Amino acid sequence: MLKKLFILFLFILSINSIKAQNITLVNKGHSEYRIIIPKKANSYEQTAATILQKYIKKISGCELPIVKDNKGSKQYEILIGLTNRTKDDIIKHKKKTLGEDGYYIFTSDSKLLILGGSGRGVIHGVTGFLEDHLLCRMYSPSVEYIPHKETISLPFIDDTQIPPADIRIVHTEFTKDTMYQYFRKITQIEDVWNDGNYHGYYVHTLPRIIPSEKYFKSHPEYFSLVNGERVPWGQFCLSNPEVLKITIDNLKEQIANHPSIKYWSVSQADNYYQCECDKCKAIDVEEGSPSGAMVRFVNEIAKAFPDKVITTLAYQYTRKPPLKTKPLDNVMITLCTIELNRSKPIETDTSSASFCKEIIDWGKITNKIMLWDYETQFANSFGPFPLYNTLQPNIQFFTKNHVMAHFQQCNGKHSENFSELKCYLLSKLLWNPNANYNLIINDFMNGYYRDAAPFIHEYFDLLHSECQKAGIVLDIYGNPVWMARNILSEGNMKKYNDMFNRAEKAVSLNPDVLGRVKAARLPIMFSAIEIAKSDLFGPRGWYKEENGKYVRKKEMDKMLDDFLALCKHDSIQSLNESGLSPEFFYNSTLRTIDVQVEGNLAFKKKVSCDPEPDSRYYGLGPQLLTNGVRGNEDYKINWLGWEDKDASIIVDLDSVTKINEITISTLHLPKVWILHPKSIVCMISNDGVNYKFVDELKPDPNLKNTTDIKAFTFKPKNTSTRYIKFNLTGDKKLPMWHPYKGSKAWIFVDEITVK
Repeated sequence: MLKKLFILFLFILSINSIKAQNITLVNKGHSEYRIIIPKKANSYEQTAATILQKYIKKISGCELPIVKDNKGSKQYEILIGLTNRTKDDIIKHKKKTLGEDGYYIFTSDSKLLILGGSGRGVIHGVTGFLEDHLLCRMYSPSVEYIPHKETISLPFIDDTQIPPADIRIVHTEFTKDTMYQYFRKITQIEDVWNDGNYHGYYVHTLPRIIPSEKYFKSHPEYFSLVNGERVPWGQFCLSNPEVLKITIDNLKEQIANHPSIKYWSVSQADNYYQCECDKCKAIDVEEGSPSGAMVRFVNEIAKAFPDKVITTLAYQYTRKPPLKTKPLDNVMITLCTIELNRSKPIETDTSSASFCKEIIDWGKITNKIMLWDYETQFANSFGPFPLYNTLQPNIQFFTKNHVMAHFQQCNGKHSENFSELKCYLLSKLLWNPNANYNLIINDFMNGYYRDAAPFIHEYFDLLHSECQKAGIVLDIYGNPVWMARNILSEGNMKKYNDMFNRAEKAVSLNPDVLGRVKAARLPIMFSAIEIAKSDLFGPRGWYKEENGKYVRKKEMDKMLDDFLALCKHDSIQSLNESGLSPEFFYNSTLRTIDVQVEGNLAFKKKVSCDPEPDSRYYGLGPQLLTNGVRGNEDYKINWLGWEDKDASIIVDLDSVTKINEITISTLHLPKVWILHPKSIVCMISNDGVNYKFVDELKPDPNLKNTTDIKAFTFKPKNTSTRYIKFNLTGDKKLPMWHPYKGSKAWIFVDEITVK
């Protein structure tokens, strides 16, 4: 330790004797300073010098020349990287402490030194200098703040910054902007796993290495044995030596063609269908987890390529670490948090206890962990997702558990639900997990929303406090309708809209900032539309009753039109992970709200279910079946579900009524284990005790994996009744053709109509 301090002392002396005094880079628009780079400056040093030159000119109007260090030394110089103005051995020692991305900024007498690590450190040093010492800001690729002043004076600076993680990826569209990427000190997948236009092996790569269309027909034994059958759409038989040989041969060829890539992924497909052959199962038992077979497999590949880092997933069925096998030093384990609750910090959320144990246990056998975290709502990118209170404690938790690489998957397109703020905050926390959270939020709010900041901040805070008060789970596949009783209650929605009204008024004369405020309002508009669609005729629905008839609310029609117009203005292409376009959403909403309640005798009539629907898919309860709203392929909305059960449903028409037609709809979505009932029996009764059989209907038995919504229509002839009863008989267990045969099956039921 004393030796290091002595070397650092010599380094400081070699620049000049320390004088803690101000230096003036620019004085009233003029400067004697030059930017010095090495004679053989690398691309990072050249880029850093150019950025510094550009922004000093933006600030002061003065352009400093960039000069190579083979020119004679002068008094006023800014030294970028490894120049001949300092002793090489001392600088090399300092550089070694900076890793790839760290930097050191130091002033002495009239000199300013910006030294970086072996990678982008010197660029980060320049952007860090611009942000921390000259107060420049880049809030988004299109929004920056530049303080304009003719004189730039600096106090004494001795600033060393080294991030705890080597790889910091915030997965957004914004990082396609190179300057934004430099200011945020983050990278892209392309920077680490790609080589120019060549897309390297990043994630879920085994299907790419051993494609089923090439190998399955001739070698089904390479693929997973699932329920006694080899399947081409599952995982791979990792105990088969030929699978290992093909993988190594494939990588050998790819690495030879792209030697500059350091990280190569050998990772499972995105499904649960691991191999169940005797050899693989024996490894699973011995290791206490299917991750054992994967780590053994990847270790063999890592041995073949000792100068590369082989990455693999601890994901879904492989997340629990093995009992015996440890990853080799050049293996990086990628842990994923896909199923966790996003409303509470992971470390303190009891529902995340298993993940906490697993990351700690992985940390006991490796210090190379990459964390794949999720900060977006895949199903609805524009639904409010108040998880900001979890970001810092989560990153701090990951850091203390040996996470040296981050992939933060978040909504990263312009206008998406505070996406600019999220990327800004995450980048700051990945660089320094202990940074001041409130200062970062305040800085962004004031710089990005200007005079509207107090009102946007008020909305942001209320959204989060309501989430904490409600104690709900934030799911990455959630829907605003789930929050309709708490975070997005009618009272809260009125408060949010009032805040946005005041925000828009505050910046009404600034069209650029007004556009940002309107973009921030989109999630509230989207939520109001979704909630109204879920209960068209309820108090928050799309219809109101006038003179005994239901008519559409003009304000809801206008909101839908405004939502589409704002999406078009901001060039928003999709509203969820599946690529739902604003135009499709608009037209789909029009179809949903274009309902006919006239002549529907079951509309708003009382419904009872035995047993009650599962609480996970209960929605508005049994009355959802007669609320006039039809469900679609989104099984989480406007459907009632029963798992491993039959169900009985009774509709009470209030009085004995003449009927001709009865319809009930069910959903068939095998990928999430939802099947049509095996049969539906319809019966009618005048007294609710004695029922008369009408008919029994069954679905098409050949549907299998096809998605289907089926309306079962019963046609009693010239019949009067008060009560209508449906007995639905489900499969209860998934059938033999399903990959998870024997697991519990669901039945899902929707709108009942009577005419």
